[in-house]
Amino acid sequence: MKGRKLRGNFKKKRISSYKKEADAPKYYTKEDIFVSRMASILRIPKGKVVPLFSQRTRTTIRLNSLKGNPKDTYNALERKGYELESIPWAENVYFINNRDKDEVSQTEEYREGYFYIQNLASILDTLILNPKSNEQILDMCAAPGSKTTHIADITRNKANIIANEIEMHRTNSLRNVVEQFGASSVKITISDGREFGKKYPDYFDKVLLDAPCSGEGMIYMRGPKPLRFWSIKKAKGSSTVQKELIESAFRTLKPKGTLVYSTCTLEPEENEGVVTHLLNKHRNAKVEDINLVDSDAFKDYKKFISEGIAHWSGNTYHPSVKKTLRILPSPEMMGFYIAKITKE
Repeated sequence: MKGRKLRGNFKKKRISSYKKEADAPKYYTKEDIFVSRMASILRIPKGKVVPLFSQRTRTTIRLNSLKGNPKDTYNALERKGYELESIPWAENVYFINNRDKDEVSQTEEYREGYFYIQNLASILDTLILNPKSNEQILDMCAAPGSKTTHIADITRNKANIIANEIEMHRTNSLRNVVEQFGASSVKITISDGREFGKKYPDYFDKVLLDAPCSGEGMIYMRGPKPLRFWSIKKAKGSSTVQKELIESAFRTLKPKGTLVYSTCTLEPEENEGVVTHLLNKHRNAKVEDINLVDSDAFKDYKKFISEGIAHWSGNTYHPSVKKTLRILPSPEMMGFYIAKITKE
């Protein structure tokens, strides 16, 4: 009797334990959420997300014509044993195949401003802006200064460039970079970019808005605490500010002027959603094709590019966002988004 009773109690315990386990809520880690979200946005299996964000980017440099002859800089680096690989669609831009960024940044040539260490996606951003001499150009969120100095280099210091930042400490570092790389055509301002539309209506030929964002394109999953700065809440908060910034940037444009909007995130809310917001509020805003990526010189890099997303997570964006660019994280380029917009 006692044996049968104990056996009966044992069965009841097993049933009770199983029921509790089945009813218990499942908790998801931050990495689980990130992986699921990226898989949905990029339309790839979840198993490919972590490897995609675990690739080291190659060291990329841009030779600076404002501080010496790029050919002389190239030759000096080659004499030091640097293996330089040219980028066919970007003048004076090279991968360094046998040195990391830390080592390259310790050279005399870098300290003297003869070259800038810059991600290739960021370089593409400025080339799409296509700045010209004698233009009025605004870099609305300019620090640390990579794109500002590139604009000055392309225009040989013959454009009128305003490089703006909102925070004093970032402005100080921006000023140091501008001086180091010889960008004498740059005027630095400290202002909230959201106020520029009121201060400078219909003033600039070109505006670059590389907006503050959630930074997903720079996440490296093999690093320490790679998601410590990432959250869905941050992405949503960023999009609110980005919408105000892009409206302000567009208002500063002259008719027929060009605005390049970019982020280093992959979130549709911060990318296609922000561009759609502008298009819906300003009927004279038009998204343009980005011809550079259709050129023969770019053909080997097309595999890193996809078109903008028109539908995601129940949201429908303006159909012309398909003309915008999404750049997948890779050893060649960090994750990035670029839209080219004109004022009709």
